[in-house]
Amino acid sequence: MKLLILTCSTGGGHNSAARAIAQAAGENGCVCTIVDALRFLPRLDEKVISRGHVFVYRYLPRLFGMGYKFERRGGARAFRVECVRGAKNLGRYIEEGGFDAVVSVHVFASFMLAALRKRAELSLPCVNVATDYTCSPGFAECALDLNCVPAGLTEEFAACGLEPETVLETGIPVQREYSERSPRRLARVLLDLPEEGPLVLLMCGSMGCGPMEWLAGELSRGLPAGSRVAALCGTNEKLRASLEGSGLANVRAVGYTRQVGLWMDAADLIISKPGGLTSSEAMAKRLPMLIVDAVPGVESKNLAYLTSHGCAKYVPVEEIPAAARAMVSGELDLAPMREAMEANFPHGAAQRIAEAVFELVRVNQG
Repeated sequence: MKLLILTCSTGGGHNSAARAIAQAAGENGCVCTIVDALRFLPRLDEKVISRGHVFVYRYLPRLFGMGYKFERRGGARAFRVECVRGAKNLGRYIEEGGFDAVVSVHVFASFMLAALRKRAELSLPCVNVATDYTCSPGFAECALDLNCVPAGLTEEFAACGLEPETVLETGIPVQREYSERSPRRLARVLLDLPEEGPLVLLMCGSMGCGPMEWLAGELSRGLPAGSRVAALCGTNEKLRASLEGSGLANVRAVGYTRQVGLWMDAADLIISKPGGLTSSEAMAKRLPMLIVDAVPGVESKNLAYLTSHGCAKYVPVEEIPAAARAMVSGELDLAPMREAMEANFPHGAAQRIAEAVFELVRVNQG
């Protein structure tokens, strides 16, 4: 079986979800190809969407939030119209590739698939995978064969227009490494970290957005003696250079890394914005979370889901250093948070998605 998995270069989370599904499907003998759907757009459009998204997300979060509200009212019409321009090229790629099914982990790719379906130019099973804890703008309008969503959200997605029988509560897919936890001491040895003392993991997505520099300084001064802060800066090299030159001896600035899972194993607490994938990975590791509400919009919905289910703690940004101190010093009992993660984020989402895709293919091929 050959499976095409479509993602988009608008952040690291979608790519991580795509790799998780490919990993699970590959373990069952499926040949998977992961492709950035933006490549099928005219070259200029691809650059504008990809680079524009990163710039606004990192430097103009309030504008990003305003855009989210606008797109939510219109079903992401502006992006849908733009992305449909890549449908013809995508259709040709699917036909030439000999694929048996297509999975999309980004709504932009789903717009292209929906356009091909509307033109009766695509008969293969198509699956839409939600990577946030809400029905994002445009997701329901695509109406593909199957919609894989987080636990407990069938009613929300159905209310947005999807047929309930097309909604499957699989959970958000994370790679297998997040379903297992290496011993903390081993993780710290591998990362060249002191084996003793609290470690706080500070990250705000692959773009390194939000008040990370301020938080790093406040945490450095406010955590208990012997504590350390690991600031994962992602692709934000300016932030990394600034932290490295800050003189904060107990803060380690880390650039883009594929060892996020290992850093989570080494940590006692993660402070992060509520991105769908980062939050899911932390829950899979059962790592206590303190949320930074850095980018309004879909992540505000994620924040509401996480806190209402007891899987994360939220305080205003100025109170985060004090809250982090209380959490790593033992003043707060973190066992209930870990139990909530266990209850609301069962492992195996990627495997459930792969199995659902295989079943669709079996039915389609008779």
